[in-house]
Amino acid sequence: MTSTAVPDAAVRDWPALRPHLSAFDPEAFVRPVTRFVWEPVEVPRPAPATDTPLAGRNLLLVGEERDLVDAVGAALERRGARIMTQTPGTRLPADGWDGIVDLNVAGWTYELGDTSWRQALGRTSEAVRAAYPRWAAEHRYGHHVYVAVTHLGGLGGHGDGTVPQPLGGIWAGLAKCLPRELPAAGLVVVDVDRAEPEVIAEAVAREYVRPEEFEVCYRAGRRHVLAGRPAAAALPGEAAAPGPGDTVLVTGGARGVGFAAARAFAETFGCRVVVTGRGERPRPEGIFALDDEEFARWRRERLATGRTPAQLAEVRGEVRRAEENRAVHRNLAGAAADGLRIDYLRCDCTDPDQVERVFAALGEGPTHVVHNAGIDEPARFDRKSADDVVRTVDVKVTGFANLVRAVLARPERRARLRMLSNVGSLAGRMGGMVGQIDYAAGNEALARLGFWARDNLGLPVQTLCWPTWERLGVIANYAAAVRYVSTLDPVEGARLWAAELASGHTGEAVFLGRIGAVLSPGQLRGFGTLTGHPDLPRLHALDHYLGEVEEYEIFRMLRTSLTLRARHHPCLAEFRVGSDLAVPVSVVLEYAVAAGDWVVPEGWPLLHLRELRALRVRLAGLRFTGDALTLRREARGVRRDGEWCVDVTVRDATGGEVASLTLVYGEQPVTELPASGAGDSNGTAARAGRRRQGGPLDWAGVVFPDVPEGEDTVPTVFPADLWTVPFPPSPTVDPAAVEALVRATDRSCSPRTTPGTLSVHRLVLAPGAQRVQRLRPEGESGRWTGSREGVTVLVADGAMISN
Repeated sequence: MTSTAVPDAAVRDWPALRPHLSAFDPEAFVRPVTRFVWEPVEVPRPAPATDTPLAGRNLLLVGEERDLVDAVGAALERRGARIMTQTPGTRLPADGWDGIVDLNVAGWTYELGDTSWRQALGRTSEAVRAAYPRWAAEHRYGHHVYVAVTHLGGLGGHGDGTVPQPLGGIWAGLAKCLPRELPAAGLVVVDVDRAEPEVIAEAVAREYVRPEEFEVCYRAGRRHVLAGRPAAAALPGEAAAPGPGDTVLVTGGARGVGFAAARAFAETFGCRVVVTGRGERPRPEGIFALDDEEFARWRRERLATGRTPAQLAEVRGEVRRAEENRAVHRNLAGAAADGLRIDYLRCDCTDPDQVERVFAALGEGPTHVVHNAGIDEPARFDRKSADDVVRTVDVKVTGFANLVRAVLARPERRARLRMLSNVGSLAGRMGGMVGQIDYAAGNEALARLGFWARDNLGLPVQTLCWPTWERLGVIANYAAAVRYVSTLDPVEGARLWAAELASGHTGEAVFLGRIGAVLSPGQLRGFGTLTGHPDLPRLHALDHYLGEVEEYEIFRMLRTSLTLRARHHPCLAEFRVGSDLAVPVSVVLEYAVAAGDWVVPEGWPLLHLRELRALRVRLAGLRFTGDALTLRREARGVRRDGEWCVDVTVRDATGGEVASLTLVYGEQPVTELPASGAGDSNGTAARAGRRRQGGPLDWAGVVFPDVPEGEDTVPTVFPADLWTVPFPPSPTVDPAAVEALVRATDRSCSPRTTPGTLSVHRLVLAPGAQRVQRLRPEGESGRWTGSREGVTVLVADGAMISN
């Protein structure tokens, strides 16, 4: 006997249906991180099929070096594009362009403290903001494309050789974050080793038409992508580690993540730590002397005085500054009470005079400098002015230049410095949250500046790219942030940071935990360059059934095409409709179900797939034409009777319907399945298993072996039995059970001359349906139940094949 109630243990121990769709619980999603490094890997790409691959493309070419812009524009026109330009002294064309090729400051060699990037970034901001409404409303995937051209040496700043223009990192970070806000747009960073018109134009022509990877690099004509791989933990080095006689300067280190690191340095090494902030050190008086209850009362009273929107904004700013200063006061007082040597100095790192005063106050200078200062004012890019964007980037870029200049100003400072540690972010390396485009740009620029200062100036520079620290730092919305990537335990983060500082390594280290639910198709391609990450099976499963994206409207709709080739995988050599090789029903079903991973409600709530309704499969439509079958999938999400439903239709290349169904999701997995009907299940199993000769459906029996007549055991089929790929996707519904259901339904129905249409009125799924052990018919009504370890995990109602 089987139970129709799924016990708590099963719900807990068996994976939920489509777990990679669900957002993660912000309260629980704190995981260990893996240390990664990025490196260039050669990945060839075929040359364009024609001499004019950009034919029909209307491109806006943006850049600071007018001669280079004009020459690249002419080279792109020879490749078929229609070019409009925006350079210093010219106005932004009003309309008529559907793509941006951004040369920014390419063509100029960087000199320490160069500020030309401000005008260039302002020009980029103007162009992207002008495009934003049209691009946000456009659902055709890749119809609009943004290409950032960088001149980082042809390997993205990595590998051997120098970095001619590290400020290209600003545009690399900006581009990688744009998919968060413009999910249907194509985005790619193209790095070149020579800022020459033909080199740039050829690289753009190759990557523009169908952007794939986030960052593509061309050196000596050979194509590379930047790929992340796990790296060993940093080990302390005696020559690099701070000691009791050393001073560590932490910019912006008086609150949040910076102060957590400052405490860790003081505790671990016994050194003196100097943290900085833009204001004077808060005095222990007034509102800073209030206890928590008194401060909360003061806060409520102040906010109540805001009568107009302007007044309320002003009061909120006052309250925020008070909260920040109060945190600084408490941090410093707590450190002093614990006997830690942590001091505070005022310093706006974008002001070179203030930076010099701090260095002068430290005598011969600090032994270690940690550039942690940063601002994050989240808002969508179209709501930010160019000045807002520049100001955010300025803290990272100009702050770094000012620190380096202060170090180099006196020989004793340079001799004393053992490490300059940049604080970067995953937002720059892999794309941040909605509203973080400028924040990502500043952080990615910092990493490339680190490479430049190490290789050109001989300075010991490292960059550490952190995820969100649990409830610390500048992230304004923690609950939203955790849906992008897992957060880092501050205790673990502080330990890792101390180890990195003491290691003496120069380069970039990236700390990455689990990858959350907030992904766009374009963002998935960026994560595809990771190796050795625990989420790779999930990411590859998403990509496996994604196919070529044709249209995408976040929270609403997805349209894709997928071409399957006969015999290219074991499951595509198994099934026949009549005499023709065909795609198994289970494969088409999984392709349809996978659409629900992308069409989700706003906010990415935690959802579980509960059932499939009104499933129909036109069996003749599964036949390969020649050696291929192209399936075109459309999925639309809607709230219906309080449930989140995704209506999916799969068609062939001619538009003929192949399959359709509705996916139904709920806040909880199914724990109570429809009750089984009465009857002799062994007898009905035997009747359903009677073989009928000459039917239109046939299985080779290699992947999906048949079972002896009268038995209800479902053969065990593993994902690797179906797909010969490095990470074969795990199924939602056991494919062997699906094929057994189709096989038995085919045998039990009346003889027919055509393949017919398979229909299932309702397929209810519980945790554990990914591996069904027994499948039994219930009476003669087309009802089937699937069980695992004696627990019912699947119920199919109304299964039949009709002409």
